[in-house]
Amino acid sequence: MKRKLLSVILAVSMVAACLAGCGSGAATEEAAPAESEAPAEEASDAGEGAETSGGDGSGARKLVFWDKAEYVDEYGTMMKAAVDKFAEEQGVEVDYVNVPSADMKQKLMAAIEAGNAPDLIVGDDTLVGQFASLNQLENVDDIMSEYDFTDAALKVGLLGDTQYMVPQAFTAPGMYIRADKWQEKGLDMPETWEELKEQAKIVNDPANGFYALGFAMGASGGGDAEGFCRTIILDWGGQTVDENGNVVVNSPETVEALTFIKSLYDEGLISPDAVTGDDMWNNQAYLAGTAGVICNAGSIIASMKNDDPDLLSKTQVIAYPAGPKGSYTLGGSNVFGVIASGKNVAEAKDFIRSYYNDMDNYEAMIEVMGSMWQPVINGMDESEFWQDEMNKPWMESSKQSVKTYYPAPSDEKAMTCFSSQLCVKAVQEMLINGATPEEAAEILEKSFKEVYEAE
Repeated sequence: MKRKLLSVILAVSMVAACLAGCGSGAATEEAAPAESEAPAEEASDAGEGAETSGGDGSGARKLVFWDKAEYVDEYGTMMKAAVDKFAEEQGVEVDYVNVPSADMKQKLMAAIEAGNAPDLIVGDDTLVGQFASLNQLENVDDIMSEYDFTDAALKVGLLGDTQYMVPQAFTAPGMYIRADKWQEKGLDMPETWEELKEQAKIVNDPANGFYALGFAMGASGGGDAEGFCRTIILDWGGQTVDENGNVVVNSPETVEALTFIKSLYDEGLISPDAVTGDDMWNNQAYLAGTAGVICNAGSIIASMKNDDPDLLSKTQVIAYPAGPKGSYTLGGSNVFGVIASGKNVAEAKDFIRSYYNDMDNYEAMIEVMGSMWQPVINGMDESEFWQDEMNKPWMESSKQSVKTYYPAPSDEKAMTCFSSQLCVKAVQEMLINGATPEEAAEILEKSFKEVYEAE
C-alpha cells in the first residue's frame, strides 16, 4: 500500500513538474532557482546514476548526500567543508550534491522508485516528513538522544513515539512592522491581533499607495498564506484536525477566526490585489514600501541589509500577536533525513554526528544564515548574535513555534491538506465569491474530510 501511494505521488509530482515547465517556457534545469545554489556538485539528474556504496563490490565506505540549496552562498561553502572534513577523518568517499528545494521531492521519489536513493538528505520538515509517513526514513532515536536538542527541536521529527528526522535549524516566521509609521501616530507595537487591526485603521493610507497590512491570500502553492490562516484559527481557539486525526474545523471558533480574516480585506486594510498574491507578493510589497505589516521569515532582513538599509532602520520585527485563545507560531525547520533504502545508513548517521560534534562550526553556520535560521541546540540563545535586537525576535519565535499542521498527527494526510492550501481556498470563497464565514467553514470541513476519509 505504501509503495502504491509512493508511485501515485511520484506520478502527480512529475505531471506537476511538466506543467510548470510548460507554463514557464523553459526546461527545469535552465530555470533560475528560487535560491542561490551553493558551490558544490549540482544534481542535474540526481535521480539517475548516483553511485552508492558497495555498488562496485570494493567494500569502501561511501555516502551519497543530497543537500537543499540555500539562499546564502556561504552555507554551501561551509557544508562542503564539513563534508570534506568528515570524508578525510573517517575515510568515507562522499558524493555531495546540491538540489534546488523545488526539485527535491520529485528527484527523491524517482531515485527511491529506481532503487538508487541517496543515503542522506537535508530538506524542510514538511517535505522530508512525507517520506517518514511512507516508511522511507530510518529511525534516528539514537542520534536524538546523543545531543542537547531544545524541547521544540525534539518535537520536529517525532512521529508517534519514534524520531525520524534530525533537526538542523528552525526557520520560524516573524512579523515585520514599519516602526516609523507606527511611531508617527504615537502607537506601541501590537500585542494582539485585534489591537493590530485597530492600529492598522489609523496607519492605513491607501490614497497614497500605502496599506497598513500586507497579508497575501493567493493559492499559489506556497505556505505563507496558509500558515497565516491557520494561525488565526488556532489563536481564536479553533483547530483544523485534532491530535487524534479527527476533522474538527467546522466550529464556532473557526467561524469567528474566518470573520476576523474577512474583515481585514473588507475594511480596506489590505491592498485588493493581495487576494491573489503569491508568496512573493508580501515580500515585494514590504520592500516597495506599500505595506506596513507582513509575516515572513528572515530572508527579508537579508534583502534590506543588502539593498535598502534605510528601510531596515525603519523596521521592527516582533513575535506574532495573540488571539482571544492564545498565540501560536506555525514554523518550519530544515532537517536531516536518513533514507532507509540507502546503502550507507551507518555513514549517513556518522555524518550527522560529525556535524553536531563541531559546535563551533554549527554556530558559525547558523549565524552566516542570519536570522533566517535559528538553532536547535540548547545554550546558544545567550550569544551576542542572538541578543541583538534585530535577531532576538526570531529566536523567541522559534521557541514557541509548532508544526504547520498542528495539532494533527504527522502524516501524509496532514501534509497534503497544508500543501493544498485548503484554508486559503476557503478564505478566497469569502473574498472572491461572497461566501459567508459559516459557509467557508463548511467548505473547509468538506475539503478536509475528502482527504482524511478517503479510502
